[in-house]
Amino acid sequence: MITLLLFAVAVAWVGHACVWVAVLNNLYARPLPKGPLKVWRFATGAAILAFPWLVLGPLGPYPLLDQPHESEKGPLERGLLAYAVACLAFGGLVFPLVTLRRALRKPPACVVSERTRTLDLWPELGEKLVGDGKGQSATRLPGNGVFKFDFTELTLALPGLPPAWDGLTILFVSDVHFHGTPSRLYFERIIDELTAGPEPDLVCLGGDFVDTDTHRAWIGPLLGRLRAKETKLAVLGNHDLYHDPDRVRAELAAAGYTVLGNGWQEVRVRGVRCVTVGHEGPWVRPGPDLSGAPHPGEAFRLCVSHTPDNFYWGAAHGVGLMLSGHVHGGGIRVPVIGSIFVPSVYGRRFDCGVFAERGSVLVVGRGVSGKEPLRVRCNPQAIRITLVSAAS
Repeated sequence: MITLLLFAVAVAWVGHACVWVAVLNNLYARPLPKGPLKVWRFATGAAILAFPWLVLGPLGPYPLLDQPHESEKGPLERGLLAYAVACLAFGGLVFPLVTLRRALRKPPACVVSERTRTLDLWPELGEKLVGDGKGQSATRLPGNGVFKFDFTELTLALPGLPPAWDGLTILFVSDVHFHGTPSRLYFERIIDELTAGPEPDLVCLGGDFVDTDTHRAWIGPLLGRLRAKETKLAVLGNHDLYHDPDRVRAELAAAGYTVLGNGWQEVRVRGVRCVTVGHEGPWVRPGPDLSGAPHPGEAFRLCVSHTPDNFYWGAAHGVGLMLSGHVHGGGIRVPVIGSIFVPSVYGRRFDCGVFAERGSVLVVGRGVSGKEPLRVRCNPQAIRITLVSAAS
């Protein structure tokens, strides 16, 4: 009996953690002030750890198996018991089923191939990578992969791809989070690798460039080194809005980027019309108005959106390909389970990888860095995408 009780409490505890983390993910996906979000983040950790005392303690020594008659319970006890039972169902049924579904999810049919090369920078550069920003101690934690960088080559067969774009290449880089740690040398080394290969047709930057005002000065010398045959596009992320976004946009423009903002521009890529769309929502409003843009049948629509939460918007507006970052792949990925904390209203659904919906394709990168330099089984990443015709 005691063993069964302990097992039930453990399962309910997992369900309780899932509920609180889901709420946290949802709140962090919204345009809320940083101060209250930090408070709620610590409150979430405390509430998860305190589950036996907060919920099960007031119910007595046998909270799920030996309850008094319903008429003998007060409103608090009835509410806590209902919550404990709900947590038991969530931890024992919903969470395992969602995890199994994620583990068995196959790549969308549009994924032709995917290859990743990992560059481990610590043996090469050591302490020079750490820098002088916040979180230096975290970089030295065992298992932290913050200096193991993944270069992913992804080939996608997209429906409606113009024939002239067969073999078109896009370099997607997101979430550099310049703030001192990692050091500037880390980014220089990464960009050395990104510029060593063939020049891509397009370079797209997915936002979150700086976490201090001082490090706006890194944008031009570092990101300006990236070259494209056709055009370079950028949008801002939520972190940039705290560090004079107009100046961030100016630095990007000076580095040769078209800063799309929440809008669209028509360009020609390999001589073919393309509607390039930027989406910085929900932090910058209103969202893009595509009412005056060429119809999807007239011009391919390429969207750079900081968060993948805008994917369903893109699918509804005829976006052929959306590129997103923001969620960092969850930052920490647990074996079998995968990501846990993902700042998205959809939780873990779009944490990283390729997704397809109603003829639209979403690519979510894990980002180059982060304000908190901690990565576990979730290396930082840049993606080089090659587009081919779906019929080829």
